[in-house]
Amino acid sequence: MSDWTLDLGGVVVRGVADEDPLALSRGFFPGAEPELLARAAALDPAACDIAGDAVLLRVQVFSVQAFGRTVLVDAGIGDGKERPARPSWHRRRTDFLARLGVAPGDVEAVIFTHLHVDHVGWATQGHVPVFRNARHVVAEAEYAHWLARHDAGEHVGHGSFADSVLPLQDAGLLDRVPADHAPLLGLRLRLLPGHTPGQVGVTLQGTRTTALITADAIHHPMQVLRPSLVSSVCDDPARAVATRMALLEEAADGLVLLPCHARSAPVWRVGREGGGYTLD
Repeated sequence: MSDWTLDLGGVVVRGVADEDPLALSRGFFPGAEPELLARAAALDPAACDIAGDAVLLRVQVFSVQAFGRTVLVDAGIGDGKERPARPSWHRRRTDFLARLGVAPGDVEAVIFTHLHVDHVGWATQGHVPVFRNARHVVAEAEYAHWLARHDAGEHVGHGSFADSVLPLQDAGLLDRVPADHAPLLGLRLRLLPGHTPGQVGVTLQGTRTTALITADAIHHPMQVLRPSLVSSVCDDPARAVATRMALLEEAADGLVLLPCHARSAPVWRVGREGGGYTLD
């Protein structure tokens, strides 16, 4: 589970693995045939298990040092959580906090791109906030969507909304913000809806380079080759495709992408090929 660091100039981002690989059946992407998986393996062999007919993702937390401030983007899976439906997540004990390289009390902000289970888990342990001095930032539309489902009696996100998000609200540490909120110098949220209603990416603007943490607008290299491919957990498939198409077109014009679940290549530079897209 090797980590990586990228210096944008005044903004240094580090990807810290929480689970790598996360293996999922090819059926996680309905309509993805074996041939597409094989083509994606040419772009990133580490993202494809051809023999096992599976896609391989990386669950990670972005640790960002931005002009003297310490920020996390997303909060991974977490330890000690009740996740019986997924054994590798159930009551985990890992060394993640030691590998994070930042003392929890020094984190000033935690930005949630969206509130799926693999993006919020380290926010709490035993329903107690881990990053006790941090403001936890989420798009208002995203929070409202999952709160409504929770209030309707749904067991949201393997229970993650109840055990990892609501305790932040109860502790007064959760800020529900507009989708274009700029929490700190060098960081700005960007609405990327479809996977979830209020999903945001995070633009990191350094003095040398600008990059976009893409959340789950793009999961896997197969979606670069076929942007119409959606995951089985996307809330609004048509909107997810529209968001991805716009993002890939912008990336082909030079925007640097940092996908949340990329494996061997943390930085994606997109090129055009045969009327579609590829990874350079």
